Amino acid sequence: MKKIFLAVFLIATFMVSSTAVAQHTLTVEVTNIKSNKGTIMIALFKGEAGFPKDDSKAIKKMKVAIKDNKATINFTALEAGDYAFALFHDENGNNEMDSNMFGIPKEGYGFSTNFKPKVSAPDFDEADFKIEGDTVQKVKIIN
Repeated sequence: MKKIFLAVFLIATFMVSSTAVAQHTLTVEVTNIKSNKGTIMIALFKGEAGFPKDDSKAIKKMKVAIKDNKATINFTALEAGDYAFALFHDENGNNEMDSNMFGIPKEGYGFSTNFKPKVSAPDFDEADFKIEGDTVQKVKIIN
């Protein structure tokens, strides 16, 4: 009887621990890219720390090729939770978001939830979304 109880306990513990760390996928579909020149640079944040400007605090970053003025980015092995991302079209390949002397971007950019800024970049809570399963975010680049 003790062996049966122990086996059931171990199986239940394994099932709970594997559900708690379920891994999900985020697919980001980017459209309205001005040209196929350069790459899309994206930084994914889990929580507000660093969002959207300090990509050193991003949990994942990617550089993706552009084809037919579109790009698709896949992030895998994500835990459930609140996320936000910022991306830009690095047309000249310098790995930086170029802006003019007033700080206005010279290259196309976008944010999760397709947030459209009026004056400045969004706060995390203005662009966050929940991942609870495999998720798709569609973003139209702002040029």
